Amino acid sequence: MGKSNDAMKKRKNRKSPSCQKLKIFTQRSLLYRRIVSIMAAKKRSKTGKRSNSQGMCFRQETAVNLEKTMVPMINGNEPSYDSTEHVYPSKFLIMCLNTIQNSLQNGGVLNVEDKPLFANAWGVEFWNYYSNGQDVVEKSGADSTREQIAWMASAAADTIARKEKEGLSFTGPFLLFLVPSLEKAFKVRQVWKPLETVGIYTLSLHSGTSIENQIHRLKSYEPEFLVSTPDRLLELLSLKAVNASEVSLLVIDGLEAPFEGSYFDGIKSVRQFISGNPQTVVFSDYMDNLSISMVQKLLEN
Repeated sequence: MGKSNDAMKKRKNRKSPSCQKLKIFTQRSLLYRRIVSIMAAKKRSKTGKRSNSQGMCFRQETAVNLEKTMVPMINGNEPSYDSTEHVYPSKFLIMCLNTIQNSLQNGGVLNVEDKPLFANAWGVEFWNYYSNGQDVVEKSGADSTREQIAWMASAAADTIARKEKEGLSFTGPFLLFLVPSLEKAFKVRQVWKPLETVGIYTLSLHSGTSIENQIHRLKSYEPEFLVSTPDRLLELLSLKAVNASEVSLLVIDGLEAPFEGSYFDGIKSVRQFISGNPQTVVFSDYMDNLSISMVQKLLEN
């Protein structure tokens, strides 16, 4: 009887960690739902219920800014917040956010006192647009933050995991993040690297490393995520060292007005290598009617 009791205790102890994790995930999911409901209530009380015709439009002569820093670009219209269906994140997405946060905190990049990434207001709103298949312009600034980078990566990782469960496979990178400099590529790579523990690999492509080494790494890792400057990516595309045709999520960072110069031209050239119509997120410091029209044309293949 003694041995039997000991065995039962050991089995119970083995199950405890997973039960504790499930409890934590449940608590976080409930907290996320609470955050979404609070945000929706605040928006309703501030602006009232809005019709689908309001907001920022691409194919009309005027654009109305309703103080939303995130503007979806879909069919030329911005849907009202209330009309967009809320899709709550999976346990896997929250796990990805926590994995990134723990790594950045251990590395001293984020403070332990900072609120959890899954409670980030921008991320909550971004997830709502992303899960409904909408493109987004973030026009409060051209430089994306670590929190925003973490949410985009976690959302993409969640999509990959879900599609693979359905039996789909990807022959090339799923997420392409275009940046204007080597320094920004390093910042993005730093946020995404922890996701290797869940099977999502990232390569950073820029002129700071030999192109031969990057070709070798592309063949060896077959990364799901790419962060690159347009000039180096175009070199690799011309050598057929990477296939960007099936990119599903395109992020354009650091798009500063006026929209011209080598960075803007490079983005346009890269876009020609992407087939179909990937979801797109653009970080820009300024958006007027002309700028919106230029970005819309940029996104069309």
